[in-house]
Amino acid sequence: MRRSPALALALALPLAFPARALAQTSPAAPPPAPAPPPPPASASPPAPASPPAPAEDAEVTEVRVVGERADSLQRLPGSGTVIKKQDLERAQPVDASEMLRRVPGVQVRQDYAAGSRLDVSIRGLDGGRSRRVLMLEDGVPISINPYSEPDIYHTPVIERYRAIEVVKGSGNILFGPQTLAGTINFVTLAPPDRRTVAFDYDNGTYGYARALGMYGDRVGETAWVVQLVHRRGDGFRGLPFESTNGLAKLRFETNDGGTATIKLGFHRDDTGADDVGLTRGMYARDPRRVTLSPNSQLVLNRYDASLVHEQRIGDKTKLKTLLYGYRTDRIWRRQEYSRTGAPGESYERIVGDVRTPDGAIFFKNTTAVLDRQYDVLGVEPRLEHRTTTGSVSHTLDFGGRLLRETAHYQTRQGTFPQSNAGSLDFEENHSGTAIAAYLQDRMAFRPDLLVTPGVRFEHLDFSRVVTRTDQGSGPTDVRQEGSRNVTGVIPGVGMIYGTKQTHVFGGMHLGFAPPRVTSAINPRGLATEVKSDESMSYELGTRTSPLKWTRVEVTGFLSNFNNQVIVNTQPGADTNLVDAGATRIFGVESGTRFELGRALALGAVLDLGARYTYSRATFRYGATAGNLLPYAPLHSLNTNVDVEHKSGLGGQIAYALIGKQYTDALNTEDEDVTGRVGALGARHIVDATVHYRHKPSGISLRLTAKNLLDQTYIAARRPEGIFTGPYRQILVGLRWEYEAKPDSGNLAAR
Repeated sequence: MRRSPALALALALPLAFPARALAQTSPAAPPPAPAPPPPPASASPPAPASPPAPAEDAEVTEVRVVGERADSLQRLPGSGTVIKKQDLERAQPVDASEMLRRVPGVQVRQDYAAGSRLDVSIRGLDGGRSRRVLMLEDGVPISINPYSEPDIYHTPVIERYRAIEVVKGSGNILFGPQTLAGTINFVTLAPPDRRTVAFDYDNGTYGYARALGMYGDRVGETAWVVQLVHRRGDGFRGLPFESTNGLAKLRFETNDGGTATIKLGFHRDDTGADDVGLTRGMYARDPRRVTLSPNSQLVLNRYDASLVHEQRIGDKTKLKTLLYGYRTDRIWRRQEYSRTGAPGESYERIVGDVRTPDGAIFFKNTTAVLDRQYDVLGVEPRLEHRTTTGSVSHTLDFGGRLLRETAHYQTRQGTFPQSNAGSLDFEENHSGTAIAAYLQDRMAFRPDLLVTPGVRFEHLDFSRVVTRTDQGSGPTDVRQEGSRNVTGVIPGVGMIYGTKQTHVFGGMHLGFAPPRVTSAINPRGLATEVKSDESMSYELGTRTSPLKWTRVEVTGFLSNFNNQVIVNTQPGADTNLVDAGATRIFGVESGTRFELGRALALGAVLDLGARYTYSRATFRYGATAGNLLPYAPLHSLNTNVDVEHKSGLGGQIAYALIGKQYTDALNTEDEDVTGRVGALGARHIVDATVHYRHKPSGISLRLTAKNLLDQTYIAARRPEGIFTGPYRQILVGLRWEYEAKPDSGNLAAR
């Protein structure tokens, strides 16, 4: 594969910020008084608060979408949710899907073990490879190429995070380029204020095992944390997997009086990757049949580095600069197959009913090896300035982005089912340069009124160069190239009005997402007619807390798309994206939380949370007018009950309902022979966990059940056939965690 200097440059640039306190050996200073924690929005909407005048955040030097202040959500010009560390500890999730489906308006499809690849959608948008949701980690994009190929081919391990932030509505214009539906920001572990050590181990069904080690400390003004997570398993569909994830963060002061955080990380996935699902007949005979393509495999390596530097300029201004680079290497070996047999051709095996047309799958003795390398390098400065004009207080956010991304594709033809090598069939290169800028003004007209207008500008120049392809007589060296540029202006405005107990919020913004390079430029180098996704979105909601132990949030939303790009779901077609034309998505989200233990003075935690979403996403014109968009359920419901006793005993039970969905634009009810088309019935998922924490020793024990009722259900029919969701999984876990006492190097139980 061709190598680029993007990652090496990203690793070297942080050296330009010399540390002032790296050599200090004085004892760690006592930790600062913590800011009030944000409400547990993973289980409910946030506690209401009157919109304050803009003020500085007392936060770690990092990039947050929402923030850690108790009133952070209330200052956000749009709806949002924060999943806190406490929520993660109570749920004991195996992967991020379990937490994301607790967010109103978010739908998650998991069809691989341990959540290594998730399809996430927000408010009815297509969830294929999460390409219409902006996913970030500490403000850095997770997608392999944020502009020209915004697919998520790996979801980092949930243990890496201390919080998950979700922003919907006009608050998205601070980020980009995807502003259609929402932004999800995974917040990694923070370096601790005192020495902290943790070991964690899980073992469970389907050969699942996970081990975690973490160490962090602080000396003077320098703090650091390192973590390593390794997991393996046989997979619920006979798809073995193994992954290793590493994280290191260093926080320090710089010579210019600023503060900085450096983060280094790596992630490796080695998983079975079936790209063909069951047919209708196979599922009827054995819905829990193991994978049809055990010879297919995906190996992914990702390396990332980032630097966040914050410098205060006087009392009213601060400059925060984010510099990042990452590389993703992906090799996907797919055993080739056909749905119809050819006379005289030999096959490695034939699966299914050959007497039924399209009822069997003919696996060939060849493989297609898709070898990909993606590089991204970006810098994002952000200036925040507070000022007043008359009686109006302003907080101005002005920033931008310069990003360079490249991709190198090779497809090789292997000559046996497990081959990773072979003759070169196809090769191409992509490159893109993006420039973005935004301006937002949080204006506090009165203590009970906050209005936030803003605008974002996006421009992308990208190119595609094909150097080898099949022109009819076999693979041939060629040079077919083309280029295209895309520009978007994204305005938005949000408001909050009311009291601390009850207030309303609302907003409107333009949704925008540039087309993928492979959709915008065809293999011959010609620009296609595929346009950017565009929409106008509105939302109006209220948060109220009539009692100290009750919180309620209700939000209505509407998005009108002039053009929405979706996956081509027609049987026999490829999976390229196509223009779906005008669509409309409207609905309502609600969330409640009742702290019954507090209300009844039980002396223990007894919390009840519930979230419900009604979302109707339809085509507006043409033969499919009024039909629901693929994979967009009308109804979803999620509830949880949390119990915590001061003795250390606790637990949680959670229930999720995902309503009926269609898998094609025609809303076909009955499934076809191939299993690629047909409605998906509603499914019910129950998760439960029980734990005991012995605080003096720092030891915790837990027992966790995922899909407790062991429901068998069809999670998806794409890309090629029926894919079932995870079956029941039982896990037993042990954790040992110690934290040094303040002003002491000795370890004491946390």
